[in-house]
Amino acid sequence: MNHPWKQDRRRLWVFRIVYLSLLLATVPVLLWNSFVGQFNASFSDILFRLRSPVRTSGVDSIVLVAIDDGTAARYGPLPLKRSLLAAGLDRIAEAAPRVLVIDLLISEPGPPGDDKKLAAALERFPRVVLSAALASDSMANPSWILPLAGLGSHAVAGHVHAAPDPDGSVRSVLLAKLTEDRRLWALALEACRLFLSGSVLVERADSIVLDDIRIAARSREDRRLRINYAGPEGAFRRVAFSAVLDGTANLAELRNRIVIVGVTAQGGGDRLFTPVSSGIGMSGIEIHANIARTILDRAFLVSPSPPAELALAASILSLCAFGTWRLRGWRLPLLWFSLAVAILTAGWLGLRSGYVWPVGSMLAVLMVASAVSGASEYGLVRLALRSSEEKRSEYAFRVQAIAHEIKTPLTAIQGQSELIADSTMPENERARMAGLLFRESKRLTQILHTFLDVERMASGSLKLEKRPVPLHDLCDEVVERGRLFASRKKTEIVADVPQLTVLADPELLSFAIYNLLTNAVKYSPKQTRITLRAEPSGGGVQITVSDEGYGIPPQDQQRIFDKFYRVSRDQTGTEDGAGVGLALVKEIAVQHGGKVTVESNLGQGSRFTIVLPEGMPPEEGAA
Repeated sequence: MNHPWKQDRRRLWVFRIVYLSLLLATVPVLLWNSFVGQFNASFSDILFRLRSPVRTSGVDSIVLVAIDDGTAARYGPLPLKRSLLAAGLDRIAEAAPRVLVIDLLISEPGPPGDDKKLAAALERFPRVVLSAALASDSMANPSWILPLAGLGSHAVAGHVHAAPDPDGSVRSVLLAKLTEDRRLWALALEACRLFLSGSVLVERADSIVLDDIRIAARSREDRRLRINYAGPEGAFRRVAFSAVLDGTANLAELRNRIVIVGVTAQGGGDRLFTPVSSGIGMSGIEIHANIARTILDRAFLVSPSPPAELALAASILSLCAFGTWRLRGWRLPLLWFSLAVAILTAGWLGLRSGYVWPVGSMLAVLMVASAVSGASEYGLVRLALRSSEEKRSEYAFRVQAIAHEIKTPLTAIQGQSELIADSTMPENERARMAGLLFRESKRLTQILHTFLDVERMASGSLKLEKRPVPLHDLCDEVVERGRLFASRKKTEIVADVPQLTVLADPELLSFAIYNLLTNAVKYSPKQTRITLRAEPSGGGVQITVSDEGYGIPPQDQQRIFDKFYRVSRDQTGTEDGAGVGLALVKEIAVQHGGKVTVESNLGQGSRFTIVLPEGMPPEEGAA
C-alpha cells in the first residue's frame, strides 16, 4: 500500500522537476534584463575599484596636458584664448610628440589673428587629431559639430561622443559614429592609428584590425568597446597647461608620445562618471587616455557569448539540482555558498584576464535555483518528519492492535475456564469445553502471526497468498470461535453462507470476519442476534455481518475505519477497545482489492459489508 507521505513525496519530486524545467526555460529572462545587467555592471565596477592602478607600456605612451583650475585662475576664464592655446602648442611642438590630440571643440571662427596662430601651431605637428561631436543624435536629423576648416592641413577629426549606461556611468565607447552624411572614428582610436603607423583600419564583422591589433568590437553592437580603466583619475602622467606656458614643465616627458590636451578644471563641464571615478566624475582627456590604453595594451574586455552564458546558467542549475537530489542538512547550504564564492572568484579572476563574467546574472540564477532547492529540501524534511511520526503512530497502532485482539480469545478462555470448573457439568460437555480452550490457546499464537503478516502487508513487504477458499467452511470455523466470545452475553450468532468459493488469503479473511463478529457482540445488548451472510455480487462476493446493537451516529460512520478512532459513546462506555479492529478490517479488504462499508441507524443496529472483487461460481466451488 502506498502511504500518503510517499505519495506526497512523489508529488513534490514531480513538482520540483517541473519547476526546475520551467526555471531553465526562463533562464534567458534571468540573464538578459536591465536589472540584472545593471548588477553585472556594478559588480565589474567594484572589481575595477579594488584593482591597483596598472603601469603598462600603453599607460607610459600617453601624457595628458591639462587645462586645470590653476591654468584658469592664472590665464583667465575658460575657454582659453586661442592665442594662449597656440602659444602652449608651440612649446609642446618643441618636445616632438608623435601624436597631438586636442580634446577641445574648435568649430566657430575666432579673432582672425588668433585663428592663424593656432593653425600655424598645429602645422608644426606631423599627426593631429581634432575633436568632433554630434550636435544632434536624433535619427531624424543628426548633425555634426566639426573642427574649424583650415586648422592644420593634415589634421583628422575624431568623435568625442560618450556612451553612458542607463545609470550614467561610462563603461564603453562607440568606436564609430555614423550619420547620413559621414562616419567618424572615436578620438582615441584615431590617435592610436596615427601613433602606430597611420595605416587604414580594416573592418570585420566581429572586430576592427589596426596593424596587428585585433580590437574586439562587433558590428552588430555598433562597434562598442568596453573600456579597461587603468585606474582612477591620475593614472596617467599629467602636465598642467599653465606649466607649459610659463616654461616650468618638463617637456621631455612628451617626446614620442600621444599628448592629449583638454580641460580638467571642475568648472569646465567635461567630466563624466566612470566605474573608477570619484564623486566629481572623470575628466574627458582621462577617459580618452583609458580608451587609447585599452587599445595599445590589447587589454580588451570580452563578455561571454549568449550560448556560453546559457551553458554557465545550465551548469549552475545542474549543480543545484544535484545538491537537492544528493545532499541533506548543512551540506546543501554549503554547496550554495561555495557556488556563490566560485562565481565571485571567477568574476575577479576573469576581469584580471580580460573576461567580464556576468556575475549578476549567474548569482540571480543561483538565488532562484537555491530558493527552489531550499523549498524542496524544506518539503522533504517536513515529509521525513511526517513519515517518522506516522511510523511511530503505526508502531503504537500495532502494539495496541495486538493487545486488543489477544484480549478477545483470552476473554473466551477465561469464561470457558469458569464454566469447566463447575463440578455439576457433564463430562462430555467438559471435554468439549477443554477442546475449545485448547483451540483458543492455539488461536492466540495464530493471532500473533496474523498481526505480523498484516504489518508486513501494510509496508508492502508481504504479498497476499490468494487461493480458492471455501467460504462456507471458513465462516463456520469463524462462527464457532465467535460463539465462545458471545456466550458471556448470551448473544446468538446465525450464519447463512452458501457454498461459494473466493480467491483470498484465508488467514487474513478469517481475521477480518472474526473482527466484525466480535465487534458486533461487544456493541450489542445481551440476548440479541448477530447474522453472518454471504452472497455473489457483480462477479465478486459480499460478506455481511448484521447486528441489533446500539448503532453508529451518522457523523462517525465515515471515521470508524480510521486508526484509534472511537465514537464518543465508546470512549465513555464500559466496552474496552483501542479503535484498531475496524482499521485492520479495512486494510485487509483493500489489500484484496475490495472495500468495507457500513450502514447503521441509531438504536436499530449496524451492518458491515466486506466486498471482495474475485469470486468463483458455485459449481466450481462445489467441485
